[in-house]
Amino acid sequence: MEEWEMDGSRGVLESIAMLLFSLAGLAELAAGLPVLRRRHVLGILSVGEAEAHAFLIGAGTPISAAGQDTARDALRLAARLRVLALLLVLLLSRRFVIPGIAGPRDDRGRPVGPAGGRATLSVPDTS
Repeated sequence: MEEWEMDGSRGVLESIAMLLFSLAGLAELAAGLPVLRRRHVLGILSVGEAEAHAFLIGAGTPISAAGQDTARDALRLAARLRVLALLLVLLLSRRFVIPGIAGPRDDRGRPVGPAGGRATLSVPDTS
């Protein structure tokens, strides 16, 4: 986690989390599409899910979209993408919310963010 903050890639990781939330929204929208379009969209989103899974978990197993063409499959994919996004948000925020792991602290012992402000746990706005 520290290397993410030192090389300035924290913002990039936050953008990835927002992208995962957006992809989850697309998967939900795909649930209402005709079968052929839904299958095509789920095939594309499944590749994104596999890449995110490999990046966060480290065990990348390609997820095949074959046979994924129901609305229920689309909603399951949306849920999995949201779980990956929330995992990334948790990893990014963990340094600031767990005592003993947090870096800089103010005079009361509360964690402070990189800019000196009070650190908070927030979920990216994906609207």
